[in-house]
Amino acid sequence: MSDLEEHLSPIRTNLSTIVISKINEQEQSLINQIRDFKVGVMEKTVNPSDIDLIRPEIMESWTRSFESGLDPFNFNYPPMLSDEDFAERLKEKAFFLEVVEPYFCQFEKMLFDMGCYMVLTDQEGVILRISNTLKQNRFWLRPGSIWSEQTTGTCAHCVCIQRKEPIQVCGPEHFSQIFKHISCSSAPVFNACGELEGTLNISSSYLHSQSSQTLGLVATIAGAIQKEFQLSEKKAVLGVALSTDNDPVMVINQCGCVITANSKAKALFRKELEGSEILGLFEKNSVLEGIVCEGNTQLNKAVQLSFGRQKVQLTSVQQISYSSAKIGYALVFKDDSGALEVKPNRFHPKSYTFSRIVGSSEKTQETILLARKFSRFNNNILLQGESGTGKEVFAQSIHSESRADGPFIAVNCAAIPATLIESELFGYEAGAFTGAERKGKPGKIEMANGGTLFLDEIGDMPLELQAVLLRVLEDRLVMRVGGSRYIPVDFKLVAATNKNLTELVAEKKFREDLYYRLSVFTVQISPLRMRGSDVIELADYFLSQAAQTYNTPRPVISHAVKYYLLQHHWPGNVRQLQNVISYAFCMCDGETIQPTHLPVEITSNGHEKKRIVNAEDIETPVTLLLEDEQDDSSQLSMKDMEKMVIRKALDDTNNHVRAAAKALGISKSTIYRKIKEYEIIL
Repeated sequence: MSDLEEHLSPIRTNLSTIVISKINEQEQSLINQIRDFKVGVMEKTVNPSDIDLIRPEIMESWTRSFESGLDPFNFNYPPMLSDEDFAERLKEKAFFLEVVEPYFCQFEKMLFDMGCYMVLTDQEGVILRISNTLKQNRFWLRPGSIWSEQTTGTCAHCVCIQRKEPIQVCGPEHFSQIFKHISCSSAPVFNACGELEGTLNISSSYLHSQSSQTLGLVATIAGAIQKEFQLSEKKAVLGVALSTDNDPVMVINQCGCVITANSKAKALFRKELEGSEILGLFEKNSVLEGIVCEGNTQLNKAVQLSFGRQKVQLTSVQQISYSSAKIGYALVFKDDSGALEVKPNRFHPKSYTFSRIVGSSEKTQETILLARKFSRFNNNILLQGESGTGKEVFAQSIHSESRADGPFIAVNCAAIPATLIESELFGYEAGAFTGAERKGKPGKIEMANGGTLFLDEIGDMPLELQAVLLRVLEDRLVMRVGGSRYIPVDFKLVAATNKNLTELVAEKKFREDLYYRLSVFTVQISPLRMRGSDVIELADYFLSQAAQTYNTPRPVISHAVKYYLLQHHWPGNVRQLQNVISYAFCMCDGETIQPTHLPVEITSNGHEKKRIVNAEDIETPVTLLLEDEQDDSSQLSMKDMEKMVIRKALDDTNNHVRAAAKALGISKSTIYRKIKEYEIIL
């Protein structure tokens, strides 16, 4: 029995006795004496070691309360959490409150008959629950109020939080004089990792209403709550661990303490893990710090152990919740030697950047500017354009601008059979279906974690799979085919299509909600026929590439060929132009590519058959190659360039239409039609 209990024992009664609200002169004298000691301790006029009447832990709490700026003779009403903050706190403690609730219902009526009530706080002193029998009180004792040594001073649960052991505080032992007739007993409740989860308190408005039996009662109830809470907590996390027992699994709580681990995890780390601090197992600045400190989830990251040279692979992080309350995280590991390997895409992630896109026409530059601006944000981007316009080039440039350090994973939705596209995108677990790989396989979405997922031809994605993709885009969680756990993913989505998605939506062939999710930012890539001078720039670029690939001298493009390239419609766009230049490069044996080296579909024009000139016909004094220092052709449209070419040919032949047509490799009727169309004055 403590000194205080020894002095107060004559004035205490058993819980079964009638409550006495009157205090006699002897008791009042004792209360005044403790009050004077309190003032002396705060003013440092009394040496605490000389006081036998007051327990040291009480005097230490007085000192902390006084140093927090509190006045024992002027009660400081505790602050309240905002409605939003308190709702969030209740959500965090939902699992704890669910376990505690039956005990409140069982004991609060009995305690009310004894003049007592129950109070539940969290580990910071925030009141979570009070007895329903406590209708009104003058101490602001209500859910959401913050009762701590810093806000209200010494009381039972504040000292309990500090010392993490049961304690009883009576009358003048409280810091504030307003509690001089109050008695309170408090006991801690710990979670499965031995960390303080909260306190349970039995309080009374009368000094005589409590005894040592009260302290024993609250400690017993708190112990029962703690046992059930820890068992329920372990049961919840054990279910997650057992569901992934093919891999080493470790479960940590919100504070980063290991709650449990399966046998494979213990074998991988070669030690018992329960109770260990997760950050102590790995080198500093690892991805684990982001999980513990900020709640970030990471996938497929190699992490270095803090002991030895061993590395393990963190393949999955799954948040664990119970009754909407966050409990912790399940971490799935693998040996680095067998870690998930993301194979690089056939294009290196940094192959294309905006600065490398060929084309100085106004339309191309506007498109680059818009795509570059969209790249700065994490929203989905939809690229629309005809086939062959370079949508993947723009997708890789967006990736290089925003997530160059991550993988670039491209999927052509039209090239994968409908029966396989689900497993291709989402992956599958071992044995998910006949023919599946023995160890399972990650999907393209999982492989794109930390980088960019490029879904080409998104308009050809099966309708039933669009709903699943929509869910992934909303939750950023993916589940493999045949799997039972969600894997968090972080990727930037770039989708592309040559179809009109709004028409597909109207025809019920594409989900409207997915369309609006994909088209947050839309980039329209113009067809080659609308990009004017880009045709010649791209032709020169592809010619230089071919010469470098085959290590041969680079031929020049004759102006007659330039004319043909400019007047072609290019239904296949840039891809078709690249094929034409490759063909011409192979056919050319000299230093100049002539019209005869072009495919026949370029030099013939459907309804009007043009005359194909021989190479010697081009060897005339007419020089039609545009000089950069004389002509700024980079900003001209295709029609402007065509008009300029014809005008130059006529000038160099003294307006001789037949000679100009011969030099250009077109018929006389065609050049007359162009002269009329462009209103060229002879």
